[in-house]
Amino acid sequence: MIAVARLSPRWTPDNVAVVDLAVARGPPQYHASGIIYGILDAANQIPDSFYTDIGLHWFRAGGAQMDAPNRGWVWGELDGRWASALSNYLTVRKYDGKFQLLLHNLWGTDHADESMDWPGDDGDWSDYDKFLDRIVENIIQNEMTAGLHIDIWNEPEWGFWKRPQSQWLDLFGRTYHRFRNDPQLNNIPIIGPSLSLPPSEENTWWTNFLRYVAANGTAPDHYSWHHIESLENPANDLQNSLATFDRMRNAAGAPARKININEYLNLGDELNPAATVWHLSRLERYDTPGLRANWRGGPNGSHLRDFLASLIWRDDPQLPYHPNGDWQALKYYKTNMTGHRVATSGSNDRKLDVYATVGDKVRVLAGVRVREGTWGLTVKNLDAVGLPASGQIGIQTWGFTYVIPETLLLRPSDRGVITYSYDNNEVTFPVHQYGEDLKTAWAFEIQV
Repeated sequence: MIAVARLSPRWTPDNVAVVDLAVARGPPQYHASGIIYGILDAANQIPDSFYTDIGLHWFRAGGAQMDAPNRGWVWGELDGRWASALSNYLTVRKYDGKFQLLLHNLWGTDHADESMDWPGDDGDWSDYDKFLDRIVENIIQNEMTAGLHIDIWNEPEWGFWKRPQSQWLDLFGRTYHRFRNDPQLNNIPIIGPSLSLPPSEENTWWTNFLRYVAANGTAPDHYSWHHIESLENPANDLQNSLATFDRMRNAAGAPARKININEYLNLGDELNPAATVWHLSRLERYDTPGLRANWRGGPNGSHLRDFLASLIWRDDPQLPYHPNGDWQALKYYKTNMTGHRVATSGSNDRKLDVYATVGDKVRVLAGVRVREGTWGLTVKNLDAVGLPASGQIGIQTWGFTYVIPETLLLRPSDRGVITYSYDNNEVTFPVHQYGEDLKTAWAFEIQV
């Protein structure tokens, strides 16, 4: 299908995203190619291509949701969870990935409540110290230092900590020093606080954490938090949370470190390619790694620890895996978007965002954060890739469709080529997000 269109504006500047071809940002980094869990406990079950074609290189696990007799250290049942984490780690290293080891899952917090023993109860840290000694011993015996990161305690304010905040801070410092003081493991990067809520001056988990690490010299190598909250919450957006965090960190006197968004996507609304690409675009713009959230569950956590965080599916263990639209969007991101990255900006209404590269073509991935409507996408400074400042330009569109995680998508849908008239060295065209395409992400290609 080839059509010619002269565009009349149907949007305000608030809902136009921009690609600037004159500003090069270096080679692709694939910051969004990470997952939490999603790997089977038994090795070599998911074919290599499902990992490599989307460039997965950040992973996070620790045996969560395993039932008796594998509920974790606090139950006297560490071995099964450790075996799961070790198997996942070995799979990750097969693809030269980085692995965040989740200590709270190895402890067994997903089965614990207020009545259970928690680290540091009544000032007694002896059992927790034994736990850390065991983890350190296991890491050394299994030669796990390459690519390993220690995530001290995930989501303490959400529910994986049933004791006072001050006791959690003591746990953080104690764990930090246990690894830093070990001569064999003191170079392993430490991640934290891994709070479920992004930074906020009103959140004492954040303010007290930053004061604590500043005062005690225990700042992690990667500050971490999640973006899994409501779409309407302005704090649940890297564009805002990074600025808030820097302001809070400076006020507390805590040192600058790398940032890691170790869960992104609100799975109530955002489990689809449109939202994935929106987050992907943010992560790329701010050069921040991110890992897809995953709350899949299933019997004994079997769905959590499978399906690459809802990127692939099979109805039965005897059947082959198949990809969905989210996986296909990430495959395009990894395999098609070559060359160099260029500058982008999302729409001011925070609904549309884009990621763009220049190689053999100008390629733009676009995602609307699960809202119906029409947005504009401007590609400016066309002469930077050798195109004239005015004329006509053909734009090929591909759609990454989605229904539910189980829905097969073998390839993006070809939406054809539309030729637009343009001038002033830029072209603006519409992004339609309606009906069956509410969850669709888009790829736009311009030949250069």
